Amino acid sequence: MLRLFKLRGSFLSRIIVATVAIFLFSIILISIINYSYNTKINDKHTSDTYQKLLSQTDYNIETLYERVFQIGEQLLNDSEIIRGLYSNELNPIDAMKVENRVDEVVSANPYINSVYLYNGETGRFIHTINKDVDIPAIDQQAVGLIDVRKKMNKMLFLPHQQSYIYDSKPYVSNILSLIFTYSGSRNGHAIFINLELKSIQDLFNKMGSTAYSNFIIVDKQGVNILNSNQPEQFMHDRSKQDFISKVIHSEAKSNHFIEQIDKKKFLITYVYNEKLEWYLINTTSYDYLSKDSFTFLRNIILISLVVLLFSIAATVLLINKIYLPFGKVVKMIKYSHPFGSSAEYADDVEYVSDVFKGLIHKVMSLEDSAVKDRNKLKEGFLRECLNQEGSMDEQGIAAHFQKLEIQLKTTNLRVLVLVMEGEHGVISNQRDTQLSLVKEAVYELALRTIADHGALEKIETGSHSMVLLMNDMEGMSDDAWLGFVHHVDKMMGIQLKIGVGEGAATMQELANSYETAREALDYVFLRDDQRIYFYDKIQAAIRKKFHYPFKLENSLLNHLKLNDSKAALENIDELFEEIEDCSIKDIHATLKQIGSNLDKVFNEIVDLSPIYTAHQMESLADVISSFVRVDMLKQFFKELVPFIIQELKGNRHRDCKEIIKQACDYIQQHYRKDDLSADSVATALHISIPYFSKLFNENMRVSFSTYVTNLRLAEAEDLLLHTSLRVKEIGEQIGFLNSTYFITVFKKKHGLSPNQFRQMKKAN
Repeated sequence: MLRLFKLRGSFLSRIIVATVAIFLFSIILISIINYSYNTKINDKHTSDTYQKLLSQTDYNIETLYERVFQIGEQLLNDSEIIRGLYSNELNPIDAMKVENRVDEVVSANPYINSVYLYNGETGRFIHTINKDVDIPAIDQQAVGLIDVRKKMNKMLFLPHQQSYIYDSKPYVSNILSLIFTYSGSRNGHAIFINLELKSIQDLFNKMGSTAYSNFIIVDKQGVNILNSNQPEQFMHDRSKQDFISKVIHSEAKSNHFIEQIDKKKFLITYVYNEKLEWYLINTTSYDYLSKDSFTFLRNIILISLVVLLFSIAATVLLINKIYLPFGKVVKMIKYSHPFGSSAEYADDVEYVSDVFKGLIHKVMSLEDSAVKDRNKLKEGFLRECLNQEGSMDEQGIAAHFQKLEIQLKTTNLRVLVLVMEGEHGVISNQRDTQLSLVKEAVYELALRTIADHGALEKIETGSHSMVLLMNDMEGMSDDAWLGFVHHVDKMMGIQLKIGVGEGAATMQELANSYETAREALDYVFLRDDQRIYFYDKIQAAIRKKFHYPFKLENSLLNHLKLNDSKAALENIDELFEEIEDCSIKDIHATLKQIGSNLDKVFNEIVDLSPIYTAHQMESLADVISSFVRVDMLKQFFKELVPFIIQELKGNRHRDCKEIIKQACDYIQQHYRKDDLSADSVATALHISIPYFSKLFNENMRVSFSTYVTNLRLAEAEDLLLHTSLRVKEIGEQIGFLNSTYFITVFKKKHGLSPNQFRQMKKAN
């Protein structure tokens, strides 16, 4: 027995020494591999992350560009604007009309800083900045940018700066201008639409600038347009950094590389915008990436040591439970003792039998566990392909398919996103256990009904949803799809909605099929009665070129102001018919913009708080965002119209004479100011402009403009007779900034010019 124990101890020692040696060797090997490759992996992962951010920001900037371009086209097609642009001399009324049209553009678009109309023959600007500011003085680059625009083959944002002092306050605005030159112009006629540089800076802030990273925009000549770490810097000379030169001269439209800047290593990631002809660049400190690598190495070493300790403990336990009984069996066989000659040996045999039974049970358990582990590995690998994680080529993917026993081919793939719903929407998360069984049953049913047309694989994506990957579906008809859905309804008692993405020729294109499948499901918002949403069919039905419904929006606002409920409701029907064949993104944006405009126009004269409270929101745009179906939104708008009209009528129950008295008092106090208008009076009285104009005409028997003109001319007569002020000074004092217009109006009433009137009265 002593010899056996010594033998056991020697065997155990050898096992422990071998285990320690293997683990130490593994730690060293893993450390070397990590040191060599983990930083490269971090580089790729970080670069992919920033490329996605840059591409999204690039898309947002391009969307902003398209929006401004549409506004420019709208202005070029506006007859009032073109008449104002090309007229060498405008009368005051026409000039006011043009200025109002330009002001409307700036008011409707908060990201627009200002608009200039420039007449190249006269050098005249019509603009939205304060009228006593001279554009050439505050924006010295404006005229020169017209020649820059003419030399370009593409319409681009041109950065420059406004700098001026108004009311003793300095104003400096960094702006991006989109300049439109009329096709028939040869003398520099142009329309400037100027954006706040802040609108681009905000996009950078959303990407999450940190102390370790910086976002830059440079044009293709290397001029630094915007720098997220130094937003005050604007329009540098050509940058001298080598990494920007390397970006500009690269052939790839998007890439990443390592560069040394100011004696520090940085990861440079960039994306090129062909339309705007500029680069979006991110620089990330290499020290920041290396820190993650060392943290990962430390964690590997700690985990390896813990595994080593567990392995040693497991080895000791196995030796005690298995080696000793087998040693007894070996001893019995060696000395040829009969099994039944001793009770001790009989007990040993029974114990060994129990050991073998336990081993068989463990082997079977390990086999089941291996199947589950392989399924988890298979699903994890497919999920990585779905989310474009990793950078494996086609051969590597095919090898993994064979290793993990994936039945799919690596070509002609398609993604299906399945969402399971109850009678009244998405199933509650309280039924997670039941849902897992339901999903397994749905998958099994899919294998029997869909898999005839190709192999099928499942990926879990949530408690009430999953993704199916399958090969070519050419042989599958719409009836087969509907048959599968109805089988699920009948057998499972749930409603199934399926988004079918566009085809993926290779595994690398699988992520795009997944995105399009999810995008197809977004059309539940528009068509809730469907069960299967094919991305290809949806895209074929979408109107490719979207136009914002300005006319319908203006018509709706006017009918609301005039209390015409029937016409306003007809506008709502026309609006939803107009946008029903647009993309979901455009429909959402359009309805939110209309809600914001309604909020802006009626918030001061209508109490909209009951609507906000009912939906627990703070604005109409937020309320609109909370609806999940377009029919619910349409019903909301149809309820909003009578609410606003009823509120407007309620505001008008005040005594008409009291309103007119307040209006006359306000006019008496402000008629000497040149900015007095019916709009400003109606706003001050908290009533709508059309109602104020109608009420004023009916009670005063004269129009608002005539009434104000008579007040000004009465004071002008008094000033002509009792002061020595010049005609221009009198006109400015009573609200006529244009002396020519003042003389014209005065002569129309009296038949004499102001000077003739003064001379005649003094002579009499």
